[in-house]
Amino acid sequence: MKGWGSRDRESEEEMGENDGTIKLFIVDDHELVRAGLREMVKGEKDIALIGEAESGEEALEKARRLRPQVLLVDVKLEDMSGIDVVRRLKGDEEGQGMECLMLTVYGDLDVATEALRVGAIGYILKDCSKEELLGAVRRASRGEPHLDPEISRRILQVLKEDGEERLRLLLTRKDKKELMGEGASALLSPREADVLRLIVRGYSNRDIARELFISESTVKSHTSAIYRKLGAEDRAGAILAAIKRGWI
Repeated sequence: MKGWGSRDRESEEEMGENDGTIKLFIVDDHELVRAGLREMVKGEKDIALIGEAESGEEALEKARRLRPQVLLVDVKLEDMSGIDVVRRLKGDEEGQGMECLMLTVYGDLDVATEALRVGAIGYILKDCSKEELLGAVRRASRGEPHLDPEISRRILQVLKEDGEERLRLLLTRKDKKELMGEGASALLSPREADVLRLIVRGYSNRDIARELFISESTVKSHTSAIYRKLGAEDRAGAILAAIKRGWI
């Protein structure tokens, strides 16, 4: 990548001066895409673009040096897949504090779920709006997941059509693991855990109310509490958060 090395060095020196600012790093092998992303971030006072890379190896080397909080990673790179970049980065101790958002033209559910399974915090399509992209970056900096709406719809469709076992196989590949572990009880109340368990199984609010012998308004109250505690905006986000915590 040409013309960015000096900016990398400047950013590395200024990192201590950017407290409170989200340090962003872009990984994409197309200069036009990187230029477009630079333009989107330009002028955002709470987001600082500290570097770019056009290959997986370059991304790994620079990320370890510059220590960004959030990386936007293209799924397809010349030397390796973006998923491999995330896998290798999250496999390092120094990469644990970095959140990776996959940015791609592919709305493939299998690719998206594989990315999430190796440690990505979200999956965004390149035709998303500026507002969605910046919102996803801000959420990722807080450790909150983000899924493209189309991927969310497909996850919920999987639940509706194939149920819990298909979701386990698709998203976690841990089909023998019990739904909801001890980690859930540390964050959710017993009733909230029950509600989340039924959300994962594809139950509607009405079905949950009938199953647990409570009112629909109580279900909505529990659901709101679950979303708040998991940093989720909807059912798919809550499911993703539960997956990333190893509860399912």
